[in-house]
Amino acid sequence: MRGLRKALTKEARSSETREVVRKIVASLAWQRAQIIVSYMALGSELDLAAANEAALAEGKKLVLPVVKGKDLIFREVGGLTEEYFKVGSFGIREPREELPLWNPMEERFNTLWLLPGVAFDKECRRLGQGGGYYDRTLERLRSFRRAGDTVAGVAFDCQIADRIPTEEWDRALDLVISPGDIYINQHI
Repeated sequence: MRGLRKALTKEARSSETREVVRKIVASLAWQRAQIIVSYMALGSELDLAAANEAALAEGKKLVLPVVKGKDLIFREVGGLTEEYFKVGSFGIREPREELPLWNPMEERFNTLWLLPGVAFDKECRRLGQGGGYYDRTLERLRSFRRAGDTVAGVAFDCQIADRIPTEEWDRALDLVISPGDIYINQHI
């Protein structure tokens, strides 16, 4: 899947990214969310820069992850210029330490989580990079999740498989958004 993602032409990558961002911003989950938890793309990941900009333009709180040991912590960013970022773990642009921490367990507002991955399937299962960062975060969130929260994977069409291998700790997402379709977890 990584190879397929890397092999996308510049034109295909741009076209598919625009369609995914369009679907995200048009979704009910986006409309009702006051907080968007997103990411800064690494390598050939689908780049959500346009969605991140839209969140800020609409006055939504934009929160991005920071790798801290074996876990993720989250910081709120007020913009997407370099003044808000440093190069962190794995070469990922991460919010600077002086930016406000955001604790999902203390949040009272609807949140839309947008997660990258290596592969997804039509049952909304996610195969990550292998570090388990999002898996551990989602496991901690299970008992704190509000009814209005949505956890969505974002992917190029080439990242969608009929079925991906999962382990007992893997949690299916609510949605997976790709250019070709929006897959909805029927088991939640």
